[in-house]
Amino acid sequence: MEKYKNEENNQNNSKNDHIKNEYENHDSNLATEHKLLDDEHEGQKLITEEKDSELISSLTEQIEIMQDKLLRAIAESENTRHRMNKKIEEAKDYAIVNFARDLVAVVDNFSRALSHVPENLDDDANIMIEGVTMTRDALVDVFKKHGIESIEPHEGENFDYNNHHAISQVVTDQHKEGTIVNTMQVGYKIRDRLIRPASVAVAKK
Repeated sequence: MEKYKNEENNQNNSKNDHIKNEYENHDSNLATEHKLLDDEHEGQKLITEEKDSELISSLTEQIEIMQDKLLRAIAESENTRHRMNKKIEEAKDYAIVNFARDLVAVVDNFSRALSHVPENLDDDANIMIEGVTMTRDALVDVFKKHGIESIEPHEGENFDYNNHHAISQVVTDQHKEGTIVNTMQVGYKIRDRLIRPASVAVAKK
């Protein structure tokens, strides 16, 4: 009897050990599965973060490119606006160049007439001369009002290729070579644009 009891106890203990081992194996398998799931989740998380990082980097690069293009477009727009404004201002400044060139001839005629006025004129003639003088002076004032300036080089002044036109050379020891001896015709310019150069005689050794 005692023998049967011991065998039964051994069998029960063996069953208990088996069940215990099964539970332990089950727990171990669950832990392994949980670890695998955690590792997989962590891997997916790393992949997602990497993809997000690449996406952010790509978007940042695209934004920088668009910003650069925008800044270039703004700069080009400003340059175009400045060029257009400059052209408009130049058009305003030089619109009367051709008209002024024609009026210069009128002023020349008045000046030539006044330079050859004889003496001992009667009152009627003097009144006429005075009218011509006033008309010439009024034209000169209009020129000045619109930025038209006369070019009247003085004797001994250096010849300037930009504003003077040499129509003759005079051999002389009284003036330095290349300087102006005489002004034959007054020149004109509007701001920095030449309407007509002054015609001059230049000294030559």
